Amino acid sequence: MKTELFEEIVKNLRNYIDSEAQKGKNVTIYEKNPNPYRLFEKVNISVEIDKHKEIILQEETKLEFGGTNKKSFSLVYPFSNSVFSNFINNGSITLIGQKIRDITDLSIDFGMIILIGVKNITEKDWDSMRHFNLISNGIEGFLIRTIPRKFWCRISKNILPNFSFEFLGNAIFYLYQHRFTNLIETMEIIFVNTYTDVIDEFIRITSKINSYINEKWLEKIENWKKRIDCEYDWGCEICPYQAECYELKQVLVERERIGK
Repeated sequence: MKTELFEEIVKNLRNYIDSEAQKGKNVTIYEKNPNPYRLFEKVNISVEIDKHKEIILQEETKLEFGGTNKKSFSLVYPFSNSVFSNFINNGSITLIGQKIRDITDLSIDFGMIILIGVKNITEKDWDSMRHFNLISNGIEGFLIRTIPRKFWCRISKNILPNFSFEFLGNAIFYLYQHRFTNLIETMEIIFVNTYTDVIDEFIRITSKINSYINEKWLEKIENWKKRIDCEYDWGCEICPYQAECYELKQVLVERERIGK
Protein backbone atom coordinates (compact mmCIF):
# COMPACT_ATOMS: atom_id res chain seq x y z
CA MET A 1 0.00 0.00 0.00
CA LYS A 2 1.29 3.44 -0.91
CA THR A 3 2.37 5.77 1.90
CA GLU A 4 0.09 8.56 0.70
CA LEU A 5 -2.96 6.30 0.77
CA PHE A 6 -2.21 4.99 4.26
CA GLU A 7 -1.65 8.54 5.53
CA GLU A 8 -4.95 9.63 3.99
CA ILE A 9 -6.86 6.76 5.61
CA VAL A 10 -5.42 7.38 9.09
CA LYS A 11 -5.96 11.13 8.74
CA ASN A 12 -9.59 10.56 7.69
CA LEU A 13 -10.12 8.32 10.70
CA ARG A 14 -8.78 10.94 13.09
CA ASN A 15 -10.71 13.79 11.47
CA TYR A 16 -13.91 11.77 11.62
CA ILE A 17 -13.40 10.87 15.30
CA ASP A 18 -12.74 14.55 16.12
CA SER A 19 -15.86 15.67 14.24
CA GLU A 20 -18.05 13.10 16.00
CA ALA A 21 -16.65 14.18 19.38
CA GLN A 22 -17.57 17.77 18.55
CA LYS A 23 -21.10 16.59 17.76
CA GLY A 24 -21.36 15.20 21.28
CA LYS A 25 -20.52 11.53 20.82
CA ASN A 26 -18.59 9.89 23.66
CA VAL A 27 -14.89 9.70 22.84
CA THR A 28 -12.39 8.56 25.49
CA ILE A 29 -8.62 8.26 25.00
CA TYR A 30 -6.51 5.97 27.17
CA GLU A 31 -2.76 5.50 27.09
CA LYS A 32 -0.86 2.24 27.35
CA ASN A 33 -0.14 1.47 30.99
CA PRO A 34 3.62 1.42 31.70
CA ASN A 35 3.00 -1.31 34.30
CA PRO A 36 0.35 -3.66 32.86
CA TYR A 37 1.01 -6.32 35.52
CA ARG A 38 -0.23 -3.92 38.20
CA LEU A 39 -3.34 -3.14 36.15
CA PHE A 40 -4.12 -6.83 35.63
CA GLU A 41 -3.67 -7.50 39.34
CA LYS A 42 -5.87 -4.54 40.24
CA VAL A 43 -8.79 -5.78 38.13
CA ASN A 44 -8.05 -9.40 39.06
CA ILE A 45 -8.20 -10.64 35.47
CA SER A 46 -5.45 -12.95 34.28
CA VAL A 47 -3.64 -12.13 31.02
CA GLU A 48 -1.16 -14.70 29.76
CA ILE A 49 -0.34 -16.09 26.33
CA ASP A 50 -2.27 -19.29 25.46
CA LYS A 51 -3.44 -19.83 29.04
CA HIS A 52 -7.18 -19.14 28.63
CA LYS A 53 -8.52 -21.34 25.85
CA GLU A 54 -11.81 -22.11 27.53
CA ILE A 55 -15.12 -21.78 25.68
CA ILE A 56 -17.60 -19.27 27.13
CA LEU A 57 -21.13 -20.62 26.74
CA GLN A 58 -24.17 -18.41 26.22
CA GLU A 59 -25.36 -19.01 29.78
CA GLU A 60 -21.95 -17.93 31.10
CA THR A 61 -21.94 -14.72 29.03
CA LYS A 62 -22.81 -11.43 30.69
CA LEU A 63 -22.09 -9.12 27.75
CA GLU A 64 -21.53 -9.69 24.05
CA PHE A 65 -19.84 -7.36 21.57
CA GLY A 66 -21.11 -7.76 18.02
CA GLY A 67 -22.56 -11.11 17.05
CA THR A 68 -25.08 -12.44 14.56
CA ASN A 69 -27.79 -9.90 15.42
CA LYS A 70 -25.56 -6.85 15.87
CA LYS A 71 -23.39 -4.76 13.59
CA SER A 72 -19.70 -5.57 13.87
CA PHE A 73 -16.38 -5.18 12.12
CA SER A 74 -12.70 -5.78 12.79
CA LEU A 75 -9.47 -4.71 11.16
CA VAL A 76 -6.02 -5.87 12.19
CA TYR A 77 -3.38 -4.38 9.91
CA PRO A 78 0.30 -5.21 10.50
CA PHE A 79 2.69 -3.23 8.31
CA SER A 80 6.45 -3.02 7.88
CA ASN A 81 6.69 0.38 6.19
CA SER A 82 8.63 2.50 8.70
CA VAL A 83 7.11 5.68 7.24
CA PHE A 84 3.63 4.38 8.14
CA SER A 85 4.68 4.37 11.80
CA ASN A 86 4.89 8.16 11.73
CA PHE A 87 1.11 8.28 11.41
CA ILE A 88 0.40 5.98 14.37
CA ASN A 89 -0.31 7.26 17.89
CA ASN A 90 1.84 4.65 19.58
CA GLY A 91 0.31 3.26 22.78
CA SER A 92 -3.03 5.01 22.24
CA ILE A 93 -6.40 3.36 22.97
CA THR A 94 -9.39 5.28 21.61
CA LEU A 95 -12.94 4.40 22.64
CA ILE A 96 -15.88 5.82 20.71
CA GLY A 97 -19.03 4.86 22.56
CA GLN A 98 -20.08 3.74 26.01
CA LYS A 99 -17.83 2.62 28.81
CA ILE A 100 -18.60 -0.83 30.21
CA ARG A 101 -20.18 0.59 33.37
CA ASP A 102 -22.72 2.52 31.27
CA ILE A 103 -23.84 -0.40 29.10
CA THR A 104 -27.18 -1.88 30.10
CA ASP A 105 -27.86 -4.14 27.09
CA LEU A 106 -26.77 -7.76 26.91
CA SER A 107 -25.22 -7.25 23.47
CA ILE A 108 -23.98 -4.18 21.61
CA ASP A 109 -22.74 -3.21 18.16
CA PHE A 110 -18.96 -3.29 18.12
CA GLY A 111 -15.91 -2.60 15.99
CA MET A 112 -12.17 -2.81 16.56
CA ILE A 113 -9.14 -1.52 14.66
CA ILE A 114 -5.59 -2.60 15.53
CA LEU A 115 -2.72 -0.98 13.63
CA ILE A 116 0.69 -2.60 14.17
CA GLY A 117 4.03 -1.32 12.93
CA VAL A 118 6.55 -4.14 12.68
CA LYS A 119 10.16 -4.19 11.52
CA ASN A 120 11.13 -6.83 8.98
CA ILE A 121 7.76 -8.57 9.05
CA THR A 122 7.57 -12.05 7.50
CA GLU A 123 4.52 -13.62 5.87
CA LYS A 124 4.22 -15.99 8.82
CA ASP A 125 4.25 -13.12 11.33
CA TRP A 126 1.80 -11.15 9.19
CA ASP A 127 -0.65 -14.06 9.20
CA SER A 128 -0.18 -14.73 12.93
CA MET A 129 -0.79 -11.09 13.89
CA ARG A 130 -4.12 -11.07 12.07
CA HIS A 131 -5.50 -14.09 13.93
CA PHE A 132 -7.61 -13.41 17.02
CA ASN A 133 -6.52 -16.57 18.85
CA LEU A 134 -3.72 -14.61 20.51
CA ILE A 135 -6.26 -12.31 22.18
CA SER A 136 -9.02 -14.86 22.76
CA ASN A 137 -6.69 -17.44 24.32
CA GLY A 138 -4.79 -14.89 26.37
CA ILE A 139 -7.48 -13.11 28.42
CA GLU A 140 -9.39 -14.81 31.21
CA GLY A 141 -13.15 -14.84 30.65
CA PHE A 142 -12.93 -13.22 27.21
CA LEU A 143 -13.72 -15.05 23.98
CA ILE A 144 -13.51 -13.93 20.33
CA ARG A 145 -15.25 -15.76 17.51
CA THR A 146 -15.39 -14.94 13.80
CA ILE A 147 -17.31 -16.17 10.79
CA PRO A 148 -17.26 -14.60 7.30
CA ARG A 149 -18.30 -10.93 7.66
CA LYS A 150 -19.14 -11.36 11.37
CA PHE A 151 -17.08 -10.83 14.50
CA TRP A 152 -18.08 -10.99 18.13
CA CYS A 153 -16.69 -11.17 21.65
CA ARG A 154 -18.14 -12.70 24.80
CA ILE A 155 -17.36 -11.52 28.32
CA SER A 156 -18.11 -13.91 31.15
CA LYS A 157 -20.15 -12.86 34.17
CA ASN A 158 -17.12 -13.62 36.39
CA ILE A 159 -14.93 -10.83 35.02
CA LEU A 160 -17.41 -8.21 33.78
CA PRO A 161 -17.53 -6.20 37.07
CA ASN A 162 -13.81 -5.37 36.67
CA PHE A 163 -13.66 -5.32 32.86
CA SER A 164 -13.08 -2.10 30.88
CA PHE A 165 -11.95 -1.03 27.44
CA GLU A 166 -8.84 0.42 29.03
CA PHE A 167 -8.05 -3.05 30.41
CA LEU A 168 -8.85 -4.73 27.06
CA GLY A 169 -6.58 -2.37 25.14
CA ASN A 170 -3.71 -2.89 27.57
CA ALA A 171 -4.22 -6.66 27.49
CA ILE A 172 -4.00 -6.62 23.69
CA PHE A 173 -0.82 -4.49 23.80
CA TYR A 174 0.71 -6.87 26.34
CA LEU A 175 -0.14 -10.06 24.43
CA TYR A 176 1.16 -8.80 21.09
CA GLN A 177 4.37 -7.43 22.52
CA HIS A 178 5.12 -10.66 24.37
CA ARG A 179 4.28 -12.96 21.46
CA PHE A 180 6.20 -10.83 18.96
CA THR A 181 9.09 -9.71 21.16
CA ASN A 182 11.43 -7.15 19.56
CA LEU A 183 9.31 -7.02 16.39
CA ILE A 184 6.63 -4.45 17.20
CA GLU A 185 7.67 -0.82 16.94
CA THR A 186 4.32 0.99 17.12
CA MET A 187 0.77 -0.04 17.91
CA GLU A 188 -2.56 1.73 18.19
CA ILE A 189 -6.05 0.45 19.05
CA ILE A 190 -9.49 1.93 18.32
CA PHE A 191 -12.74 0.55 19.75
CA VAL A 192 -16.23 1.65 18.79
CA ASN A 193 -19.53 0.49 20.25
CA THR A 194 -23.21 1.47 20.19
CA TYR A 195 -22.88 4.03 17.35
CA THR A 196 -23.84 2.10 14.20
CA ASP A 197 -23.24 5.16 12.02
CA VAL A 198 -19.63 5.34 13.26
CA ILE A 199 -19.15 1.64 12.51
CA ASP A 200 -20.49 2.17 8.99
CA GLU A 201 -18.17 5.13 8.42
CA PHE A 202 -15.15 3.24 9.80
CA ILE A 203 -15.90 0.42 7.37
CA ARG A 204 -16.06 2.92 4.51
CA ILE A 205 -12.87 4.78 5.49
CA THR A 206 -10.82 1.59 5.94
CA SER A 207 -12.27 -0.22 2.92
CA LYS A 208 -9.08 0.30 0.89
CA ILE A 209 -6.99 -1.37 3.60
CA ASN A 210 -9.40 -4.31 3.64
CA SER A 211 -9.27 -4.48 -0.15
CA TYR A 212 -5.48 -4.56 0.01
CA ILE A 213 -5.60 -7.37 2.63
CA ASN A 214 -8.13 -9.35 0.56
CA GLU A 215 -6.01 -8.99 -2.57
CA LYS A 216 -2.98 -10.17 -0.62
CA TRP A 217 -4.95 -13.18 0.63
CA LEU A 218 -6.33 -14.06 -2.82
CA GLU A 219 -2.86 -13.81 -4.30
CA LYS A 220 -1.59 -16.23 -1.65
CA ILE A 221 -4.43 -18.66 -2.45
CA GLU A 222 -3.72 -18.47 -6.17
CA ASN A 223 0.00 -19.04 -5.64
CA TRP A 224 -0.76 -22.04 -3.44
CA LYS A 225 -3.21 -23.48 -5.98
CA LYS A 226 -0.63 -23.13 -8.73
CA ARG A 227 1.95 -24.82 -6.57
CA ILE A 228 -0.22 -27.89 -6.04
CA ASP A 229 -1.71 -27.73 -9.54
CA CYS A 230 -5.22 -26.95 -8.29
CA GLU A 231 -7.67 -25.92 -11.06
CA TYR A 232 -10.78 -25.29 -8.95
CA ASP A 233 -12.33 -21.80 -8.96
CA TRP A 234 -13.84 -21.86 -5.48
CA GLY A 235 -12.10 -20.59 -2.37
CA CYS A 236 -10.16 -22.94 -0.13
CA GLU A 237 -12.58 -22.48 2.79
CA ILE A 238 -15.45 -24.17 0.88
CA CYS A 239 -13.38 -26.65 -1.12
CA PRO A 240 -14.53 -30.29 -0.66
CA TYR A 241 -10.88 -31.38 -0.93
CA GLN A 242 -9.68 -29.08 1.83
CA ALA A 243 -8.55 -31.92 4.14
CA GLU A 244 -6.54 -33.65 1.39
CA CYS A 245 -5.02 -30.33 0.35
CA TYR A 246 -4.00 -29.59 3.92
CA GLU A 247 -2.27 -32.97 4.23
CA LEU A 248 -0.40 -32.28 0.98
CA LYS A 249 0.59 -28.85 2.23
CA GLN A 250 2.06 -30.39 5.39
CA VAL A 251 4.14 -32.78 3.28
CA LEU A 252 5.47 -29.90 1.16
CA VAL A 253 6.24 -27.81 4.23
CA GLU A 254 8.17 -30.70 5.78
CA ARG A 255 10.08 -31.24 2.54
CA GLU A 256 11.08 -27.57 2.54
CA ARG A 257 12.21 -27.83 6.18
CA ILE A 258 14.37 -30.88 5.50
CA GLY A 259 15.83 -29.27 2.40
CA LYS A 260 17.07 -26.16 4.27
